[in-house]
Amino acid sequence: MKITRDVITDLLPVYLSGEASADTRTLIEEFLTENPEFAELIAEQGKPLEKTNINLPKENEMKTLENTKSLLRKRSLYLAFAIFFSLFTVSFKFGAGEAQWMWADSPIVAVVCLIVGVVMWVGYTRTNRGLNGSGL
Repeated sequence: MKITRDVITDLLPVYLSGEASADTRTLIEEFLTENPEFAELIAEQGKPLEKTNINLPKENEMKTLENTKSLLRKRSLYLAFAIFFSLFTVSFKFGAGEAQWMWADSPIVAVVCLIVGVVMWVGYTRTNRGLNGSGL
């Protein structure tokens, strides 16, 4: 199998980050010795990076976990209230053999519930966007 420039280009990020296996490093270095113009192009981009170990304190992990839990709770509450107040404005009551809109007696209550529902949907959307960064 012939190793092409595209294959080497695909492997370069791993090589430059210093995470490539010994076989991959050997393969890339052999290819670069055979293609000096491509080797110059790589040299301009940079040399392999040193491996670094990032050790975060446990407190950071716990803080992130607690913040995520809090956002999940908020999202659930916003969703529950948004659904409730949205559906309350279009609900019926039954009495004396007929169905009647709940807001027929007091339209102001329906408008207030609708406004609260919209506010809850906005809160839900904003909280959901905050969680999108964490993949939840």
